[in-house]
Amino acid sequence: MSFRQNIFEQFEKPEGLLGKLAGKIMSSENKELNEWTISALQPGAGDRLLEVGYGPGVGIEFVCSSYPSCHIVGYDVSHVMKKQAESRNDSFIKEGRVELFEGPITSADKHTPKFDGVYTVNSIFIWNDPIGDLKKIKSLMKEQARIAVTLQPHEKGADDDTTKEIGRIISLYLKEAGFSHISASVKNMRPVDAVIVTAAKPV
Repeated sequence: MSFRQNIFEQFEKPEGLLGKLAGKIMSSENKELNEWTISALQPGAGDRLLEVGYGPGVGIEFVCSSYPSCHIVGYDVSHVMKKQAESRNDSFIKEGRVELFEGPITSADKHTPKFDGVYTVNSIFIWNDPIGDLKKIKSLMKEQARIAVTLQPHEKGADDDTTKEIGRIISLYLKEAGFSHISASVKNMRPVDAVIVTAAKPV
């Protein structure tokens, strides 16, 4: 396996020293995407939010800094990312505003308090079962709660048309999972545009 292939795999499930490097890259690259995504949710005072695939914890840090009354729960399959996110958000964890779990979203307790909003950035295409996972997420949400799914393609040869196609695929995933009020929006970025798809849990 080449070094380049190894690095690519680290963005799926970061581990070891290469995982730590991947985390640093994601911290820089995903900062703008996280802020855009979370802002699209328009969190309200006291909202309980869920992040799926929190990576190095940049989005969680933004939520806690920008929406000081919100509580956030995160799930990520990478032990290395959990450690980085814990370090980045240590003070918020100690305040009881952040709970981080290692594992897929399917491991979430179905009896956990329902969420007002859910978001995920650059992770849905590495989930084992995107539609099944979205159905699980929907079961954890309050009625009319909103979800925001963002992705900026990084694969070789990706262009702005790739981004538009990804938006259509994510929209179909959300529709199949039973969400309503599905809407896609493109953000002009370098080297390739990003897309965010928002939806709501029906009443």
